[in-house]
Amino acid sequence: MSTSGHRVARDVFAAQLAGEAIILHLETKRYYRLNATGAEVWKGIEAGEDREALAQRLVREFTVDQSTATLEVDRLVERLREARLVE
Repeated sequence: MSTSGHRVARDVFAAQLAGEAIILHLETKRYYRLNATGAEVWKGIEAGEDREALAQRLVREFTVDQSTATLEVDRLVERLREARLVE
């Protein structure tokens, strides 16, 4: 699965807090909380990074190997897409 082309949905507001991110989907009024790993991926999505760059963020920040980082990026991006937080 490729995350290139994914971007934050228009009706989503996000705030970065200490080690996490809080996301509000304005249309559904649902809040989501991302842990430190998820918050790092979210920052990369906001910056327009592709799948490889998102995984590299996790490798740098969390002492995880590339294959594990890629699996985690794929898993999280799919959940964000299903929640309509990214397009």
